[in-house]
Amino acid sequence: MADDLIRFVTDGRHPPYGYRTGIFPSAYKARRENWLASGCHDELCDLLLWFSDNLPVPDRFAASRHHHAKHSGISWIRTSASDHMQRLRRIAALRHGVGIPVQELRTARPGYILYEDDFQIVALPFRDTPR
Repeated sequence: MADDLIRFVTDGRHPPYGYRTGIFPSAYKARRENWLASGCHDELCDLLLWFSDNLPVPDRFAASRHHHAKHSGISWIRTSASDHMQRLRRIAALRHGVGIPVQELRTARPGYILYEDDFQIVALPFRDTPR
């Protein structure tokens, strides 16, 4: 792996494995429930739209290819994806502004790779992978 990986997480936990929840579910919830002031809400909507146009949706989040398999993989952004990183940090700042802290987890060992593209990796974490 040529570069380190970053995962933006909130304090929420994702069942059934207890991994910290990534930034996107929190951001989509904020958009749906309109938690932000008008200008910040519009900015969040624009950021999420940019991601929907510029970040492929992984086709695999589970070790099994069976369509009912539990999603046990977690997503990481490549540090080399600078446009994505900049926008994720802005989403994190918007979330922090309403009292929801976002942390950056870093690793060079995400786990067993389930999916990867130029911007991201989905991996089944190793025992020592931060989550």
